[in-house]
Amino acid sequence: MAALPPLHHEVKVDLDPQQAFALFTSRIGEWWPLTRLSVFGPGATVAFTDDGRLVERHGEQTSTWAEVAEWVPGERLAMMWHAGRAEDTAGHVTVTFSPYGEQTLVTLEHAGWEVYEDSVAARNEYSGGWPTVLAAYAGALGEAEDADEAEDEDEAEPSPATWAALLFTPAQADAGASVFEDSRFPGHIAFLNQMEEAGYLVAAGPMVDQDGAGMTILRLPGDGRLEEVERLAQEDASVTSGLFAVTIRPWRVFFAPGVVA
Repeated sequence: MAALPPLHHEVKVDLDPQQAFALFTSRIGEWWPLTRLSVFGPGATVAFTDDGRLVERHGEQTSTWAEVAEWVPGERLAMMWHAGRAEDTAGHVTVTFSPYGEQTLVTLEHAGWEVYEDSVAARNEYSGGWPTVLAAYAGALGEAEDADEAEDEDEAEPSPATWAALLFTPAQADAGASVFEDSRFPGHIAFLNQMEEAGYLVAAGPMVDQDGAGMTILRLPGDGRLEEVERLAQEDASVTSGLFAVTIRPWRVFFAPGVVA
């Protein structure tokens, strides 16, 4: 199997890059969802240490999640990531902080899946976990991930968006199984959940006249984001594992009741 591509997730926050970096690092213990995503669970704390580690603590217990490889305030944080695992099985997590108008675009990349015994399962798990982390990060400011909601939706001005239809067709299912029973199909569900959590998913489901095929409609805020749609589609584990082939069709939407197009 070819090497799995990195995961990419992003969120925009109403801070400048220096403030956004400080929130992610110095204040990580205030917003990280430790109840759901930690080694020790409720009652734990997490913080970066002076010797360049990210450490979870619960009473006398400690667990090192990562070692810092790069620390450039306001620009970049890179870590050797092995939360809940041995240090010699670390992947690579990089978080960048880029000016985006009056906001900061925070982009997280997780690569190096070959260190996991079951790299597909690990990638699927993190594809659902990282959006939860970034939503909690943005939520520390009272924001919803990638959302800039108007106070009155009825009076909201239309904003530009990139719409696309993703057509999934079966490529090679397990012998004797439908695509829905295939061991790789949960990777597709994880992708759909990721798109929903990012606020991009409009609709998804199987085609009634084509066995095993399906369609997903995505809407990304802003014009000209088709390359990003293509990148996201290629990160679907059911595509990288060969279960589905995906065709992306740009869509120009003129009428979408209840949706600011």
